[in-house]
Amino acid sequence: MKILVYGAEVLGSYLAHALVRGGNDVTVLARGKRAEQLKKDGIVIRHYFQLKNTIDEVKVIHGLQPDDLYDLVFVVMKYNDFPSVLPILAENQSQNIILVGNNADAHGMQNFLHEKSIVKKNVIFGFQLSGGLREESGRIICIRGGGQLLLGGLDGEILIKPLLENAFKQVKYK
Repeated sequence: MKILVYGAEVLGSYLAHALVRGGNDVTVLARGKRAEQLKKDGIVIRHYFQLKNTIDEVKVIHGLQPDDLYDLVFVVMKYNDFPSVLPILAENQSQNIILVGNNADAHGMQNFLHEKSIVKKNVIFGFQLSGGLREESGRIICIRGGGQLLLGGLDGEILIKPLLENAFKQVKYK
């Protein structure tokens, strides 16, 4: 499955790691120094409780173009960063958007994507149960709560549930 993780800090990096380990074709959107670290070293994670390190190579892009097409787009960032990303997502042809993070204005974000998008969007909201920090070197120190991503939709049933299940079927991640 072709997946974009839009955002490469602690939570986005861990999500990308899990999806790569599940056999998906994962691209990470990152900029600046973080993009260079990912290109050079991959996603380096120190799994705190498991006492191990992992390294995963991913494709890295600096921006999302309107004709870039992904089966799933996970947007993992702080709430105050979403307003600058929503117009970019609306212009893109990918249909399945999962907004992960503190979504204080879920209705507003979903309405924006439905009204401004060039294609019909399936908008899902998620909250990732993990945490950690990123060292200056780019290595992530990961403390996770069982590897879990809680998902839901404002309109009830999650229409893209089979796609999500497929993306995570080989992953040790709930």
